[in-house]
Parts: sequence; structure tokens; C-alpha cells
Amino acid sequence: MTTALEHDFARPWAKRRVRTYAWCAAFTTTIAVGSIIGVGVGLIPMVPATGTIACFLFMTPVFIMFITSWIDTPGEARTKLEKANEFQMLWFCIAGAASELWWEVIWLVGDLMGKMHITQGQRWGWVIWYYGINDVRYLNSDGALWAMELAVVTGAAILLYSWSKLRKAGNDPDKRIRPLWWTFFTMAVMLTVFFIYFIAEARHGFPNFPRHGFWDVSIVLIYENLPWMIAPIVSLPFVAKQLGYLYGRKALEADRASTRAGAVRGTGTPVSTRG
Repeated sequence: MTTALEHDFARPWAKRRVRTYAWCAAFTTTIAVGSIIGVGVGLIPMVPATGTIACFLFMTPVFIMFITSWIDTPGEARTKLEKANEFQMLWFCIAGAASELWWEVIWLVGDLMGKMHITQGQRWGWVIWYYGINDVRYLNSDGALWAMELAVVTGAAILLYSWSKLRKAGNDPDKRIRPLWWTFFTMAVMLTVFFIYFIAEARHGFPNFPRHGFWDVSIVLIYENLPWMIAPIVSLPFVAKQLGYLYGRKALEADRASTRAGAVRGTGTPVSTRG
């Protein structure tokens, strides 16, 4: 039994890519925090255009990071599975810490408390309001939407936990397999929720999406949600391939151990049962 190609999932990320990730994260954070504070204190107008522009600015770095993760630096020769692993690790962190576990949690708790009926005069609620005027369920309190968001937030917490485990797992199949299975099932569930979110609306002609302007639809509803569709679709087959590779590694190691034990027995040398 042989392994055709070895993959090093513990390989340090190239410094050039890490710098790109850091700059993108810093830019996105600055735009997100700056726009919230700017609107809150009255420096930036609380109008739909503000949300559209801010949305474009803080989502674009996410796509830059996605693309960067697949590009080797000069002299580097990663396998496709190693590139996919870096892409996935980025996504698990983005989906968890950088999105669902702050925006969605704020909305879930606020909606439960009846505080999400935000109007244009409530400037500090802008980060919810700008999306809510495009999907009014976020401002009107919708039970089905709340359940979907709860499922997504739970999934994000699982992805972030799995990310922390995979960071420490190195190339050990036993340490990687379980968190990878959790990410696989979690992404499958989150992708299903994502499609339910849009298909349920499409079935009745998007009654909760009152703003049908080009920028409202293309940027706020599509561009902002694209990573949550693209990343799982790209990641799922590669997680499956990585699992297949790791199970193959385990079988190969077991086969080698069995062969060594057989060779020792064949020489008549006693096999020690002590460590």
C-alpha cells in the first residue's frame, strides 16, 4: 500500500501571503468599525448608499484573501490539498470570528429582546439597519429567520472550535480527522440554510426584499453573501479528499507497523509488550 502524494498541512504559510491576510483583515476591520462609529456619531449619513459602499469595501478584502490563499510565492510548491487547507483555515476563522459570532449574535439577542425594530433615526443600529432595509425580516422579527440564524451561529462556533483544533493538529491523522468531520457536516448544514434563506423568498417573489435597485441587490444581497456560498462549495470536496488522504495514511502506518511486527516475529526475536 503506497501513498501517491505526501501533503504537509503543518507547513508555515508564506510570509507574503500572511502580510496580505493581515492587511486585508486590518482594512476590513477599519471600514467596519469606522463606519459604525462614523454613522453613530453623525459624521457619516445614515442612508442606504452608506451601507452599499461600506459593504463593498469590507467584503472585497475577503475575496482578495480567498484568491491569495491559492497563489504560491516564488520557489514555493504546495500541493492542491495544501492550498485548499489554507483556504479552509482562512474561511473557518472568517465565518466564525469575523462574521457570525458578532453581527448575527447581536441580531439574535437583540431580536429576542425586541430591540431590532431599528429606524433611520437610531444611528448606532446602522450595522443592522442597512441590511434590514434590504431584507425587512431583520427589522420585523421573523421566527423562521431567527431559527436559520441560530443554526448558522451554532455552525460558526463549531467551525471556530475546529479551526483551533486543526491549528494544533499538525499532520497527525488522529488529531485532524475528528475536527475535519465536524467542519464537513457544519458547512453542509450552513450551505443548506443559505439556500433555504434565498429559495424560501424566491418562492413568493421576494416579498421581504423591497429594494430592487441594482446596487441594493448586487452588493448588499449578493456580493455580501457570496463568500458564504463559495467557500463551503469549494471547501467540502477538499475536506472530503483530505479525510480520504488521512484515512489512507492511518491504514499505511498500520500496515507498516504490522509488517515490522511480522518481521520481528519471523526472526524469532521476542516482541516486547512494554513501552
